[in-house]
Amino acid sequence: MVENKRVFLEEHRIRGNEAGPSQHVTIAAVANILQEAAGNHAVAMWGRSSQGFATDPELVERGLIFVMTRMQIQMHRYPRWGDLVQVETWFQAAGKLGAQREWLLRDKLTGEVLGAATSTWVMINMRTRRPCRMPELVRWKSACFAREPPRLALPSDVTRAKLPAVADPAPLRGNRQVARRADMDMNGHVNNVAYLAWTLEAVPEEVWAGSHLYQVEIDFKAECHAGDVVCSLAQEVPPQEALTHNGAGREPACYVHSLLRGETELVRARTTWRVSDATRGGVAAHGSAAAASNGSAAAASNGSAPHANGNGAH
Repeated sequence: MVENKRVFLEEHRIRGNEAGPSQHVTIAAVANILQEAAGNHAVAMWGRSSQGFATDPELVERGLIFVMTRMQIQMHRYPRWGDLVQVETWFQAAGKLGAQREWLLRDKLTGEVLGAATSTWVMINMRTRRPCRMPELVRWKSACFAREPPRLALPSDVTRAKLPAVADPAPLRGNRQVARRADMDMNGHVNNVAYLAWTLEAVPEEVWAGSHLYQVEIDFKAECHAGDVVCSLAQEVPPQEALTHNGAGREPACYVHSLLRGETELVRARTTWRVSDATRGGVAAHGSAAAASNGSAAAASNGSAPHANGNGAH
């Protein structure tokens, strides 16, 4: 830890199993790297509880825990397999119920900022699963580790924006996912990085293969467990204007996403992609084809099976 124990630094070399077909690290692996650094920072501050978690003993006695409700990642450049990166992370209070954690991801050799991220954490009672206020003693101790003055990793004009809902019926659908035992984390539910990976399954192939995922915003709304069946839905929407001046490119592609378990929304997200001219042509063609397909399907459904849409969506 540096800056009087208010900032945590950690190095990480990109592994082969963290890279995709382009040999660049995947966004899911980035999220894992960031969260691993956050966990190690928590261990450095609080040590481990008798249950093995990195948390203040005061919270353990009261049956309280922090849970992440939102995460936002921006990536200017993805490191490649074998690259050495440095993660810088810190946290600060965010209202009476929680805190926020910030990250910067740098190329260790050059110091170049590759990406940045922010997250919101809320304190909940483990028995009732409801939000509650942070105890004053914990707030005071946390302030000893918080960065002064507070610093944001991402500009405030592009964070914590409300995420719109996906239209019903959804124009884009990914393959259904079945939560595996291997997706479970130490808290006994599916790890939030799995949600991120499932969310991207509904992105059109030409965007996925030919574009740079510049930003992902994700709200975590409900828990998921092994064996649950999850449906990934998406819809293209206009991009945030602020992002067009902040690295996303002149005409980025933007999608809102929803993960459903039956009628329950587990996750709502928005992705912004830096699109090449060649890919943009494919996206436009895909949009026209999807609109025609949806129109034909809707007409057929309205004529013969009025409830098929509802059943098929979940």
